[in-house]
Amino acid sequence: MQVKRIRRKKVLNIYMVATFLLGLLWAMNAHSEEKILKSLSTSDTEEQESEDKEEQKSEDAEEQKSEDTEEQKSEDTEEQESGVQDQSVGYEGIVLDPLGGPVAGAEVYFPELNIKSITSEEGTFKVVVPEGEYTVIVVAKGFGKLEEAISFDESAALSGFELMVEFPIEDVVITGTKTEKLVEKAPVKTEVIGRDKIERKRASNLAEALDSTPGVRVENNCQNCGFTQVRLNGLEGHYTQILIDGNPVFSSLAGVYGLEQIPEEMIERVEIVKGGGSALYGGNAIGGVINVITSRPRTNFANITVKGDAVGISEPEFRVGASAGVVNQDRDLALHVFGGANAREPWDANGDGFSEIGKVRQIMIGAESYIDVPDDGELKLKFHVIQEKRRGGDSLNKPEHDAAIAESTNTRRYGGEIRFSQLLSSHINYNLGYGFAYTERDSFYGGGGDVVLDDPPTAEQWAAKQVALNAYGRTKNPVHTADATVNLEYTALGEQIVTIGAQFLSDSLDDQFPGYGRKVNDTYWNMAGIIQHDWMYNDWAETVLGVRLDHHSELDDLVVSPRAAVMFIPLKWLRTRTAFSTGFRAPQVFDEDLHITMVGGEGQVVYNDPELKPERSYSLAQQLEFNFALKSAWEIKTSINGFWTNISDAFVVEENDNPETVGEIEMLRRNRATTTVYGAELEAAITYGKFWGFTGGWTLEKALNSEADEDFGSKRILKTPRAYGYAETFVNVMNGLSFNTLLDITGPMKVPHYAGYIDSNRLETSPWFADWSANVSYKFDLKNDRYVTPFIGIKNILDSRQKDYDLGADRDAGYIYGPRQPRSIFIGIKGGI
Repeated sequence: MQVKRIRRKKVLNIYMVATFLLGLLWAMNAHSEEKILKSLSTSDTEEQESEDKEEQKSEDAEEQKSEDTEEQKSEDTEEQESGVQDQSVGYEGIVLDPLGGPVAGAEVYFPELNIKSITSEEGTFKVVVPEGEYTVIVVAKGFGKLEEAISFDESAALSGFELMVEFPIEDVVITGTKTEKLVEKAPVKTEVIGRDKIERKRASNLAEALDSTPGVRVENNCQNCGFTQVRLNGLEGHYTQILIDGNPVFSSLAGVYGLEQIPEEMIERVEIVKGGGSALYGGNAIGGVINVITSRPRTNFANITVKGDAVGISEPEFRVGASAGVVNQDRDLALHVFGGANAREPWDANGDGFSEIGKVRQIMIGAESYIDVPDDGELKLKFHVIQEKRRGGDSLNKPEHDAAIAESTNTRRYGGEIRFSQLLSSHINYNLGYGFAYTERDSFYGGGGDVVLDDPPTAEQWAAKQVALNAYGRTKNPVHTADATVNLEYTALGEQIVTIGAQFLSDSLDDQFPGYGRKVNDTYWNMAGIIQHDWMYNDWAETVLGVRLDHHSELDDLVVSPRAAVMFIPLKWLRTRTAFSTGFRAPQVFDEDLHITMVGGEGQVVYNDPELKPERSYSLAQQLEFNFALKSAWEIKTSINGFWTNISDAFVVEENDNPETVGEIEMLRRNRATTTVYGAELEAAITYGKFWGFTGGWTLEKALNSEADEDFGSKRILKTPRAYGYAETFVNVMNGLSFNTLLDITGPMKVPHYAGYIDSNRLETSPWFADWSANVSYKFDLKNDRYVTPFIGIKNILDSRQKDYDLGADRDAGYIYGPRQPRSIFIGIKGGI
C-alpha cells in the first residue's frame, strides 16, 4: 500500500509541475494580454476622450503638439462623418439578447463607413448614415458576434430596427427542460462539452469527447472487438439514453459500437443530464441522458483535418475529416456537410497473437440543411451514413472461420431527421419531428476454426470447423420516432412555460444466426404523452414540474414518470439546484448483449424470464454552485453535487446453460431486488478569458446491489471505482500557440475474471490509473481568413494501463479495464477558411 501511495504522489507531482510550467508561459504574456482586454473593454471611453482632446486642440493648439498624430486622425474621422451627415438620415436601433432583453454596452460597427456606436442601458443606439444597404457588426461581451446586412431606407428611419445577438453555443442548453436555457440559469444541472473542449483535446469521436467529464467514464469492455460503454455515476451503459438532437434514435444495437462511430465533425456540443430522465425521454433513461447536439451554421466556413496516431507507439491509425457550412446572403438558408474516414491497425499488448485493440475501418458522411420559411418557421433536414468494419481476435489476415477466436462486424447505419418549428406568436411555439435510424450488421462471433484439415478431414476436424462456420449472423434494426411539442409562454406572477408533447417510437429487431439455430424477429413500440410546467418566479427562483405517461407494447400497465426541480439564487454568486427524477426500462429480448463476449469459442445467447418486469429508477440530486466573476477577465466556478439513485427490479443476466446445445451458452435475464448508487461530485474551474484555464472534478461514489453476484458473491457493481476524477489545463499563448494537458485518475475497482485462460472464476482488484495526455498546436493566420493549425501530442504519457491481459484462445476477452489506449503519439494538421 505504501508503494501505491508513493506512485500516486509522484504522478500528481509531475502533473502539478507541468501545470506550473504552462501557467508560467501564460504569465509571461499576462501583462500584455490584460492590456488588450482592458483596451477592448474601454474602447468607448478612449473614443470619447479623443473627441474631447480634439476640441481642446482647437482652443489651444500649441499645448497639444505632443498629440498631433492622434488628433489629426480624429479630425479626419470627424470631417468624414460631418460630410456624411450632410447627406444622411438618422436611424434608431436596439440590440436584444435571444430572450428579448436589451443588451447594454454592445458595439455596433459599420465597416464600409467606419462608424461605430455603443448601446445604452436600454440597449438602444443612434446612427446617421446615407440611405443604402450596409453590413452591421455587433460585438457584445458574453454573446456571439453578429454580422448582418441591413437596408437603411425611409421605412427603417420611421420604425427603427432590431438586432438580436446569440449566446455562445456552449452557454445554451436544452436537454434538461426541452427549452433553451443559459447553462448557468438552467434549473436542471447539465454538463456541457463544448466545441472548444472537443478541439482542445483533439477528440476524433463521441467516445473521446466524453472523456474528462465529471461523473462520466467511458470504458472498453472487450479485447476482441473494442465494445465501449459510458457509465454515468457508476451505472452501466445500458442505463444511459443517447440522443441525437433530442431524438432517441440511438438504439441498443447501435450503442454497442456507436460511441466510436459518431465523428467529431457531426458534434457541435454534448449535453449530459444525470439521474432518471424518462419524464422527458422515455425508456432506458434510468441513469441519465447524453444528447449529441448538431448546430446550424451562422457563417460560411470550410475545414479539413488530417491526423495520424501511433497506438502503443507501434501500430498506425490514420484519420481524415472535413466539415463545411454555407449560408446565403439573406441568412434564411444554411447547409452543413461533413465527412471522414478512419483506419486503425490492431494492437497486441503481450505478443500472443491476439488483439487487445481491434482493427477498424470507418467511413462517415452527412448533411444538414436549415430553411427559414415565412411567418417565423424553420425546416430542418438531416441525414448521415456511417459504415464500419471491425475485427479482433487472432489471424486477422484469414477468414473469420479460420481463426481460433474472431469477433467481426460489418455495420451500415443510416440516420436522419425532418423537423419543422414555428413561432406563432410571442406566447406560442411548436415543433413537429420525424426521425429514423436503420442499422444493419453482418457479424461473426465464434472460434475454434484454427484446425488443420487433413485430406480428407476426419470427423473430429470437420465438426470443429463446422462449429466455427456456425458463428456467422446478420442483424437488422430499423428505428422510427415521431413527436410533437407545444410551448405556451405567459406572464403571471413571473414567467411561465407550459410544455405539452406526444411521442411515438418503434424499434424492430431481426437477428439471425442460422448456425446456432437462433432467429429473433420482434418489434417494440411505445406511445407517450408529456406535460411540464416551468415557472420562473423572478431572477432568483425557478421550479419545473413534469410527468410523462408511457404505454409500452411489452407492458400491460401505463408507466408514470414524474419529475421535479427547484433552483434558487439567494446570492449573485450562489445557485442551488434540487431535483427528483424517475426512469424506467422495459423488458426486451436484446440490448447491449448483442455484443457477445467469447468464452472458450462459444456464443452467449440471452433469453428473458417470462415473469420479467420493467426496471424503475428514482433519483435525488442536490447541487451548490458558486460563481465568482473577478476583475478583468478572471472567473472562478465551483460546485458540490450530491446524488442518489435507486433502481428497483434491476435486471441481471445469469448462466442457464442447456447441455444439449453445442456451441452455445444460454443466459437468463431476470429481476433481482434493487441497485443503489450514491455519492458526491466536486467541480472547479478557473479561467482568464480565453487565454488560460483550469478545470477539474472528483467523484466519490458507492454502487451496490441488494443481492450478491452469483459468480463472485459480491454486492458491488463491478468495474465501478469508488473514486475517480480529472484535471485539465489549457494555455493560449499570444500569436496562435496553444498548450493543453489532461489527467484522468481512476481508483481501484472490482473486475470479474472468468475461467478460460485461468482455472476458475476470480474477482480481481485493479490498481490506480493516471492517464495523462498533452498536446501543443500553433495557428497560422493566412490571408482572406484562411488558417493552418499543425498539432502534435501524446496520449497516456505514463503508459498507465492494464498489465495482466489474458493470453491465447481460451482467454476471457471481457477481462479488460483501465485506460482504453496505451501510450500513443499523434500528429496532425487542420486547415480552413
